[in-house]
Amino acid sequence: MTSRFSYGRIAHAMLWCGLAVASLAVSIPKIYSGATAYPLRPTGPLHTCDSYLKFATGASGVSKDLISIFQSITASKRVIIFTRKDDAFSSGLGMTSAYLASPHLVRLFEINGTHPDNELSKMNPDEVAAVVFCRINRPAWLPAGKVFGSGLEVVSMPETVRR
Repeated sequence: MTSRFSYGRIAHAMLWCGLAVASLAVSIPKIYSGATAYPLRPTGPLHTCDSYLKFATGASGVSKDLISIFQSITASKRVIIFTRKDDAFSSGLGMTSAYLASPHLVRLFEINGTHPDNELSKMNPDEVAAVVFCRINRPAWLPAGKVFGSGLEVVSMPETVRR
C-alpha cells in the first residue's frame, strides 16, 4: 500500500502553516497595540451624518440643527433640495439633507448651473415648506435662510413669498 501523501506535499503544507503562524505572531501584537492606543470613539445617533456634513461644509453639529428646522415646518408641504449635477459634494449634501428631512416629502433637483431661478419660478410656493441649497446660490428674491458652513443653506418658506 502506498502513502497518499508524498514528502513534498507534507513539506509544502508545513511551510504554509509555518508562514501563517509567523504572520499571526507578528501581526497580533501590532493590531492589539493599535487597537488599545486608538480606541473607538463613542458615537451618537447622528454620528455618520454629522461626520459627512462636517467634512462637506466645515460646520459641526449640523444634523440636529437641520432636524429642528425640518420639524418646525409644516409636515404636509414639500422640502425642495437643489444640487449641482457636476458636483459630488453637492449631491452628498442633498442626499444627507433629504435623509434628515424625513418624514417630509422631498423633491431633489439636479441643475446644471448654480442658479435655480428657472426651477423655483415654476413651483407653487403654497406647496413648499423649505428650500435647501447645496453648493448653489440662493436667488436674491428669496429671503435669507440658515447657512451651515460653506455650501449648505436652508430657507424656510414664509406664508407669502414675493418676487
